[in-house]
Amino acid sequence: MASLNEFKDNFKGGTRQNRFLVTGSFPSGAGTASTSGNSNNAGTAIPFHIRSTLIPTLQTSTVSYDYFGRKLNYPGEKLYSTWSVSIVDDTDSGDLWKKFHRWHNYINNHVDNTTRYSITPNYKVNWYIEHLGLNENVLKRFRLNGLWPRTINEMSFSMARPNVLNTFNVVFVYDTISIDSITQTDRL
Repeated sequence: MASLNEFKDNFKGGTRQNRFLVTGSFPSGAGTASTSGNSNNAGTAIPFHIRSTLIPTLQTSTVSYDYFGRKLNYPGEKLYSTWSVSIVDDTDSGDLWKKFHRWHNYINNHVDNTTRYSITPNYKVNWYIEHLGLNENVLKRFRLNGLWPRTINEMSFSMARPNVLNTFNVVFVYDTISIDSITQTDRL
């Protein structure tokens, strides 16, 4: 049986849920940011004040075949779940709620039911989730490739809650997720 001292000597502190940073840019054609030349990350990167999020689920579907009265299971396609974030409606970030709506209208304008992207999907960008350590060093960096907002949820107002920061949720769809290699001094 391990002693308390052995446990303390082997425990390295663990990671914390509340230490993360989400960074991303809006597509330049959506009228929300300036262009930096890269069509996949066209706008200026903005750090977001996000109240909560999850690293999306990744699963592999199963393809089953009948073989002499038994099921043989093989790996099928990779399935990426949607990514949902709860964003603080911060006035310093240039009205994020409005930026998300402009991005959404860029994909498909509500008034004339047209889109402004060509065959190349320039409405997609890459966003990053950084899991931070105690000294804000980056432990893991997740990159969501080909990301765009599917749903911009409501923003509620209430006179009954005067000391609560306003938030709204955005649900994103993306093509793939990857874990970038990092060094201890890496930052976006």
